[in-house]
Amino acid sequence: MWADGVARRVVLMKSVPEWTTYVTVASILGLIFSGLAVYFRPVGESATYVLKAFGCGFSVGFICILNCYSVYVYIAPGKIIQYESEYEVTFPGPAVGKYSHCEAGLWIEDAHTKRWLQLCTNRTNLYNDRKQGMTKVWVTAHTNKLGSYIINYQFTYD
Repeated sequence: MWADGVARRVVLMKSVPEWTTYVTVASILGLIFSGLAVYFRPVGESATYVLKAFGCGFSVGFICILNCYSVYVYIAPGKIIQYESEYEVTFPGPAVGKYSHCEAGLWIEDAHTKRWLQLCTNRTNLYNDRKQGMTKVWVTAHTNKLGSYIINYQFTYD
């Protein structure tokens, strides 16, 4: 759950093979589980026993490796940079869980990765922090070779 919270504020470089890594590691762990199931299979168990073992190994591997790149960006050494960026506010915001959304979403363009990130916010924070004529946002981010972690942002005048 902590890694998922970190991942919501991380923008990865386009060159990071995120899903390829997740599926590869999960498949390898699934093969290890199925190999153990073949070797230690109880007498009379069918091939579905081995397939279930593969599925369990794949699931465990996928859950364990999920968001590893985002955690690396958060933990690994890098530079703290500050930059001015354009922003866009959307209603509703990004998904939180399976059935709910944030009240509002704040899209910020990251200067390091040149990609957009949607942060979760609400109408009250937007009303208190953003005033008429504030067209830019001042962003503080921790960056390294894999991406950026947005530490803080403040609305500013152009």
